[in-house]
Amino acid sequence: MQTEMVHNLSYINGDLQEFMSYLNTYYIAKRQGAVIATVNPEIGYAAAKDKGFHNVISSADFVLPDGIGVVLMSRLTHHPLKSRIAGFDVFISLLNLANQQSKKIFLYGAKKEVLDAVLKRIGTEFPQIEVVGSSDGYAADKRFVAKQISRAMPDIVFVALGYPHQEKFIYEYKHLFPQAVAIGLGGSFDVFSGTVKRAPRWMIKTNTEWLYRLIKNPWRWKRMLNIPKYAFTVLRENKTQKGFYSEQAKDQTKQL
Repeated sequence: MQTEMVHNLSYINGDLQEFMSYLNTYYIAKRQGAVIATVNPEIGYAAAKDKGFHNVISSADFVLPDGIGVVLMSRLTHHPLKSRIAGFDVFISLLNLANQQSKKIFLYGAKKEVLDAVLKRIGTEFPQIEVVGSSDGYAADKRFVAKQISRAMPDIVFVALGYPHQEKFIYEYKHLFPQAVAIGLGGSFDVFSGTVKRAPRWMIKTNTEWLYRLIKNPWRWKRMLNIPKYAFTVLRENKTQKGFYSEQAKDQTKQL
């Protein structure tokens, strides 16, 4: 797939359908492992400020623009991305593929009651999926969970620990489950379980889902400050051409 470079990260330049078709054809159907990173402006800003975290994100096989802020910055810096690809939508699409192909999955993250609700819904709505293991996000020993995943031999691993924990977990332990497609999903388990409501469809379509989250959770305003910080950092470094991760940058014309 075509990619575009935005602030030293190489993003998939396509829509959800194109990405899922490519992922299924070349990875899931062939049981070929891959790492998917879903990056919004908050994560993009964290990667800009922390070289180690940038290395974690840029090592992923697929970096998805999971935030309209990333898409807007791509257009302002003349490397336009086609559309946002939301992590939650990828999660649902992966569950559908797993159900169609009777794949094995492992789920890691969230509170126990949330995880239980996720497992129950998957069992009801996706009966052909084989859940080979799960762990809530409060397990003290991450390596133990990684070994559980390794022994279970899943085709897909869903990790919902929030950033940067989920990305770092996959980065550190992916070698224990190389056959799996692994993705960090943030709060997707909360939404899928019904614990948290997703924005109305019209807000998703108009790219104002972030506003809905802020209205529902006013305490998020401090986190939202990372959006203008991200924009300022991208525009400043684009103007001066002084990205301090240039040695990590991938060719924006790379064909995956």
